[in-house]
Amino acid sequence: MLTIPLAAGVDNAHQRFSVQLGDNLIAFQVDFISYLDVPAWSMNLIRGGVTLASGVMLEPGSDVIQSYQAGIGQLVFTGKDVTLDNLGIDNFLVWIPPVVEI
Repeated sequence: MLTIPLAAGVDNAHQRFSVQLGDNLIAFQVDFISYLDVPAWSMNLIRGGVTLASGVMLEPGSDVIQSYQAGIGQLVFTGKDVTLDNLGIDNFLVWIPPVVEI
């Protein structure tokens, strides 16, 4: 398990960073969506220039990439509903490696 570093606040409304997840170097693009009725964060995942997932919404209590079949394991978002100021403080994005079949 690994907690992905997410930052809160207006200065971090558009985050770009990479994290090594097992054998995969994943580029994260995390953006605050301000035009919706409720606060939201959207995320894109890129590996080697190929988009694995696009427009992933950070919803608490779920594997946010489950339907993408990205082959990198799970990304589980936990904690409270998101706001501009609580990302990575009251909620967390946790990577769980894929199960290796023997």
